[in-house]
Amino acid sequence: MASWSELERELDGWAEAGLSATLWWRDDDAAALNPDIERLVTLADAHRVPLHLAAIPRQLSDDLVAALEGSAVVRVLQHGYAHVDHAPEGAGSWELGDHRPKAVVLGELARGFARLGQAFGERFLPVLVPPWTRIDPGLIARLPDVGLVALSMEGARTTRFAARGVVTLNAHCDPIKWKGGARFTGTERALDEIVGHLAARRQGRADVAEPTGLCTHHLAHDGETWHFVEALVERTVSHEAVRWIGLEAELEHVEGAC
Repeated sequence: MASWSELERELDGWAEAGLSATLWWRDDDAAALNPDIERLVTLADAHRVPLHLAAIPRQLSDDLVAALEGSAVVRVLQHGYAHVDHAPEGAGSWELGDHRPKAVVLGELARGFARLGQAFGERFLPVLVPPWTRIDPGLIARLPDVGLVALSMEGARTTRFAARGVVTLNAHCDPIKWKGGARFTGTERALDEIVGHLAARRQGRADVAEPTGLCTHHLAHDGETWHFVEALVERTVSHEAVRWIGLEAELEHVEGAC
């Protein structure tokens, strides 16, 4: 299990190699303005760290749209459409599964895409974050049909493109343990995920070009989770090797590529 000192040593290794350790931050389940989102945005703004809110189009409230207008660091991604489970009991939770006709699912995604584009303009990036990190593989190749050119799941990507015209931009650290009730997974376990992906990138065991992603869930944060997230941001922003990025550059020249 990793520690803060091991994270520092790993980042030092990037600096010594003349490499830039790119990090990015995604927070899921954004819908309405609340104190937790305000706390996230305040933290991101204070350190000028890009924050990508995965917003649920069907649940999006006007107060959240208005509140984000003043932030220079917030981007918005698409978190499904309504975050509703359509799978039968016992099959796990799926909004974007094969339990409904593809035309219906794609139609919802298209409506969600239009809603977020209208609400957020250039702040909205065409990246799909599937609820519950599940999507029917048959839908992925159709995402460009509704304007979505990137897919964000979990774990180190094995290939840059999930399908023609759909780049993979995953998260690699979720500091929350979900089974048995949401709670902080622990500093060592969370850092192990970050250090593990960074080390794999630096050593050529993973795609060095894939930024290492932090995935938070503001609605499920306890005090320990908040402390970890704040400490991670504060400890990394000043390191010479670290570059917290927005995903705009990762989306350039995606159309038609594979």
